[in-house]
This record gives sequence, structure tokens and C-alpha cells, in this order.
Amino acid sequence: MSYLVLARKYRPRFFRDVVGQAVVTGTLQGAIGEGRIGHAYLFSGARGTGKTTTARIFAKALNCETGPAVEPCGTCERCLCADNGSEADLIEIDAASHTGVDHVRDLRDQAAYAPMCARHKIYLIDEVHMLSKPAFNALLKTLEEPPPRVKFLFATTELHKLPDTIRSRCQILQLSTLSEDEISGHLDGVFESEKISAEAGVSAAIARRSRGGMRDALSLTDQLLALVGDQPTVADLERLAGSIDRAAVGTLVRKLADHDPGGVLEALAALSGSEADLVSALLQYLRSCLLAAHCGESSPLFEASPEMRAEMLAIAGDLGAERLEIFLTELLLAREAIARLPAEAPITLELCLLELARPEAALGLAEIASRLVALEARLGAAAPPPPAISAPAPPASPPRRAPEPASTVASAEDSTEAQAPAQAPAQAPAQAPAQAPAQAPAQAQAPVPPPRVQPKFAGAVHSSNKEAWERFLELLTESAGALSEVLASHGKLVELSSDRAVVRFEKLRQADRPLIEDSRNRKLCSRVFSKLLDANIEVRLEDASNLPSGTEDEFTQSVKGLFGGRLENSE
Repeated sequence: MSYLVLARKYRPRFFRDVVGQAVVTGTLQGAIGEGRIGHAYLFSGARGTGKTTTARIFAKALNCETGPAVEPCGTCERCLCADNGSEADLIEIDAASHTGVDHVRDLRDQAAYAPMCARHKIYLIDEVHMLSKPAFNALLKTLEEPPPRVKFLFATTELHKLPDTIRSRCQILQLSTLSEDEISGHLDGVFESEKISAEAGVSAAIARRSRGGMRDALSLTDQLLALVGDQPTVADLERLAGSIDRAAVGTLVRKLADHDPGGVLEALAALSGSEADLVSALLQYLRSCLLAAHCGESSPLFEASPEMRAEMLAIAGDLGAERLEIFLTELLLAREAIARLPAEAPITLELCLLELARPEAALGLAEIASRLVALEARLGAAAPPPPAISAPAPPASPPRRAPEPASTVASAEDSTEAQAPAQAPAQAPAQAPAQAPAQAPAQAQAPVPPPRVQPKFAGAVHSSNKEAWERFLELLTESAGALSEVLASHGKLVELSSDRAVVRFEKLRQADRPLIEDSRNRKLCSRVFSKLLDANIEVRLEDASNLPSGTEDEFTQSVKGLFGGRLENSE
């Protein structure tokens, strides 16, 4: 007798046997019990979660001779025919090989005939999203108003590919991915039934690698038993799967948290598998740490073995939720870069991890703010006390008339007169001694502010653009540190005139685009440049990737006009 793989041998035959889909099975049983059976159901979910299996059980329950039954009996002729695949009124269609409109027209014509033996004629179409658009259109009318005894059951892994006109005519049942505990518990039952003496932790390790799919877990179990027999160990599974060891991933993350670049490279060299698999393993591990940081150890979202839970909780406590989010963001960007440049995948991943290992690279905004506050406090404590300020002399100005020897302290009125045009006759010298004593005490109590200092880069149009750019970044850091860092890393001052500054970006990361595209940040840059140059400066932020080849910007046009030249394409 030929061998029957575990995924088929232990396929559920009753609603009670379906693992991890209580909501879906409860909905179907309730529809049968309440007599609210729809004419079309759409089962959606990831691979291996039980879409087709649940649809078959539902079809068997509808045609069971004791029903429609909330739970099929499994012993009547209709149930037995459904189990062995000989039921004439249960038509299963693989949409991947029947995508054309002609197949749907044949289905529509056959649906008009009454069932041969069973209560309902049931069409079960798997991977229905593979049907062509004309095929969907041909199905619409029949799907909306089918013959009385016809039921449609659809299954798909890509619900978003189905037209809205199809989805609106069906009752959609979303099957969720299975948790590691659910898969591990089911595998333990399979091991017991098959009389397999598996080492402790084997079922949990298989569950982690199956990523929520029971079929994947049973298929991997078949491979493991074929390799080592009926006494598998965790080491055998590691050798078979060739996947990333979760403990080794934890070691790598610990090196990142300790800011150990050398240790990061050593841990990276010890891991096997492709860079894409390693990035996925790191994302999964850090996501678990983030769930532990946000939700706590007791949260059902935090799934990990007992030995891994302690390690993940320690890393979550050391890094904190904000830094974990930064790690996850950078790794997602690294995964995109690896997909674009697969030949440079090793160095891309190494550079990403070395960047995360730097202490200053993963600081959160709250930590940066606290450090700045502490630095200001230390600088304030270390600064010497300001010297005592006596009544300062007014700022010197070119004399407009001969000084009056009888007055030693100029009053506010005298200063005003000295700055006004010399049109009125000068006051008599006899009045000055009478006014001076009254004005002197007020002048000593209210110091005159120091003269206004001309900005260092006023008129910087004629000086170094590099110097102006560096000073601009220094001033911008005081109010917008993140924006200043992006400008310094990816921006370049390409034009500076008396009323405008143009900053161009190259190789701008997707995560930084919102900062550059925000109009408030552009206005902030304009205010900083205007303050720096003591003029009204409009700042323009340009992305070099959005400029078409050969485009003449205003700076290019001005240079071309100055020298009387023309722009030629070198291609």
C-alpha cells in the first residue's frame, strides 16, 4: 500500500477537528443550525490554514443524509462519497488551470441542471483569484441568482485580487494563521498517534518554522521522519531545515544592543542561509521583542519558547520600544535594498548592522532630548557668573555738532536730537546742567542694549557657499535636528543668491521623504537662511531623482546666459 503523507492522513473530516478556526467553523455551523445558508461563500487566508478543507466539510454537512447537519455524520453514503472524492454533485475546480471564460460558461450551463444524487450541487473553486476578468464577468449573474439547489464555495490566498463585484456577492470568511502553540499541540497528537518518540522541543521548533500553516508543519514533519526515523531531535531538525537558528539570531541582536561591531560581524559569519532569510529572521525576532516591550510578558501576542522569552524580555528592556522600532525600520529598508541589488546583499546587510551597532545611530528622540537637557544643565553650572554691569555708555556715533562741555551724561532727549537732522537751533548751554541731574539716575538703572551685531554671513552671496551651508546646518540643528541630519547626509547647496537658496538631494531614503516634502520644513529652512543672511531668502528643496535628464534649472539657465553657451546632451 502506498504511503499517505501526514498532511492528507490527518486532514480534518469534521468541524471539531479543524484547528485554530473556531470563528469560521462556528459561523458555518450557526448558518446550518439557524437555516441561514447562503448561496456563495468565499474562504480567504494564508496557505495551509484550512480553506479548502473547511469548505469540503461544509459541503459534506450540507449534503449529509441526516441534515443539513451541524456536524456531518461521516457514515452515510453522501459523507463517504465526499471523503473518497466520488461525489458527483461536489464539483471541485482548480481555477489556476481553468482560467478562461469558456470554462465558466460550461459551469454556468451545467448549474442549470438539478443535482444527481445529493441535496445540493456544490461548486468548490480553489484559487479563484486566478480566473480572468472575462471569466469573472461571465460568472456574475449566475453567482448573484443561482438555481435553488446550487451553492458556490470559493477559496483564495489573495483576496485583494478578486473584483469587488465578486466579493459583494459572497459571504467572506477570513481564516487566520495558526499560533505556534496550536500547531505544536496538534503535532504532539500526531506524534502520539504515529508512536514517534520526539525529543522535547521538536514540535515547537517545527511550529516556529511553519509560520502559521498546519500543512507546512506536517510536510516538514514528514521530511524529518524520513531523515532520522521515529526518534527526531531538535539538532536533526536544524540540520534538515538549513534555516536560521533563533538562538544565533538572539546572539546577533545582543551584539547590536551592546554596540559591539566586531562581535556583530563574527555573529553574522556564524549564521547560515541567505541574507534575505537572515533579515526575515531578525525582523521576526525583533518584532517579538517589541511586542514584549509594549504588551508585557503575559500578552498572548508574545509567542516564544520559555528559554527564548527570558532572552527577548532582557533585550526589550535594554533597547526599549523606541530603539526597537528604529531597528525594525532600518532592517525593512535593508530588505528593500537587498531585493534591488541581490549581488551586493552581503555588504548591504553588513553596513546596515554596523550602522545599528553605533551608539548614536539608534538613539531615540526622547533619549536625545534628555541628553541635551543634561548638557545644558552642566554648561550652565560650569559657566562663570556674569560681571556686574554698571551704567554703560551709549554707543559711539559720529558727532553731528560740537559737544557741549557742560553735560557729561547724554539724556534720552539729547540722543534723539543728536540723531535727528540738524535743522532746529541748538539749546542754550544754560539748560543742560538743569536737565542732567534728573536724567542720570534713570540712565544708570536702565542700561542701554548693546549695539546690534551684523550677522556673520550677511551678504554671504559674495562669500563661500560651503561656509554658509555649514553655518545653516548648525543653526537648523537647534530647532530641527532630524531635518538637519537628512540635509547634511543627502543634501547639497547648489545655488545661493540674494533672495533664493536651492538645496538638491541625491539618494534620498524613502523614510526621509516625508521630512523633505513637508511644506513646514521648507518654510523653516527659509526662516533660518533669512536669519543667517539678514535677507528674505526663499529655500527650494529639490529631489535629483525627480528631475528629468537634460532639464535646465534656473541656475543652469543663468550660467548659460552669462557665457552665451548652450546645453548639450552627452548621451
